[in-house]
Amino acid sequence: MKHSQLLGHPNMKASHFKMIFKSVLTLSFALMILLLHPAKAYACACCAYAGQWFNTTQNLDSSVLERLNGLKFDQTANLYTTGAELEETIIGITSPSVSYTLSHSKNKRSWNFRFINQQGKTVGNLSFSLPQTFLSFGTDLYDKPTPDNRLYKEERLSGRITGSGIFIPGMTSDTQYTFITQGKDNTLCSSPSENWILKVSGSKARYSFYGKFRQ
Repeated sequence: MKHSQLLGHPNMKASHFKMIFKSVLTLSFALMILLLHPAKAYACACCAYAGQWFNTTQNLDSSVLERLNGLKFDQTANLYTTGAELEETIIGITSPSVSYTLSHSKNKRSWNFRFINQQGKTVGNLSFSLPQTFLSFGTDLYDKPTPDNRLYKEERLSGRITGSGIFIPGMTSDTQYTFITQGKDNTLCSSPSENWILKVSGSKARYSFYGKFRQ
């Protein structure tokens, strides 16, 4: 029997129609799911899974710069301390206090942290430029049975830093900063924006400030 005769047979016509109908139905269902639940359809591309870990160097391009400059700092900057006296553990700050009021300003890649004491007086500034690259780190914390907040993430930026006021004693040619953003969630497509650390180190400097971002 010829091919044209087979297609003309009633049973073959019905079978051919059923195949087309099933294909259209499957495609329509998939399209409906995509339209109704777009986040679920694309979730796997961003999800973190058990055992997730990464530590990569990335370019600090214009889009990253815009994101970083959009961060809003809480007004309190805390000085990292141990149980010892401040003067014994903090190097490079004159008469350090456990906390300061922070005023953050920026101009493209130039950032400035202004520190204000409890009397409302500006006691010093720390200024630095954002680098051309940064380190992106993330790891599974293994502390939850469900993947809702399993991923801890950091972004680390480093470079030269300058200081004024109470920070002058720690400023030398080798004084460096490391600025760290921290956060937890379950997506690879977002950036950490919960907490921050500013670490200052050098031959005459050793101290860190930490605080929160306003959401």
